[in-house]
Amino acid sequence: MSEDRAVEVSIKYKDLEKTIRGDANEVIRELISFMSESLPKLDFVSKLTLTIDEEKLLSSCSKIMKLTPEAVVVIVPTEHLTDRELILLHLTRVHFGYVTKSLNSDRALIGDLITYTKKSAGTVAGRISEMSTEGLVERVGKGEYRITTYGLDFFTKNVLPKLAS
Repeated sequence: MSEDRAVEVSIKYKDLEKTIRGDANEVIRELISFMSESLPKLDFVSKLTLTIDEEKLLSSCSKIMKLTPEAVVVIVPTEHLTDRELILLHLTRVHFGYVTKSLNSDRALIGDLITYTKKSAGTVAGRISEMSTEGLVERVGKGEYRITTYGLDFFTKNVLPKLAS
């Protein structure tokens, strides 16, 4: 194959990238093979994978929290929330701040959770333990916690509707 007849095609689909080089016929065959083998697998895997669309999350949460020069603040009443829901709200607020770059970390200290929820240390520790077991929250350091992808999904489906109404 001469260089002047060479074809190069780059494909990018979600996290998968492939570059195919060769003459036109080789590239077409390789492209068809790639599409028929890889894309169905990717679609299947995407159906099995829980992901959070950060832009959609931020948009949804903008109804209940806002950025200020000092912090991310919740602008709706929260008195009707359970202990668990308050913890998820605070951890989502921290995640919101981290994604918007108003906070340097997506982690919350246990002391912050106690202060934010206005619950006893024993209550918060018990709820965090339960929620960690359920996969909603993960411990990332001594006394540090963050919300998981599953926790964010749970929050948007179960807690956010209570706050946004």
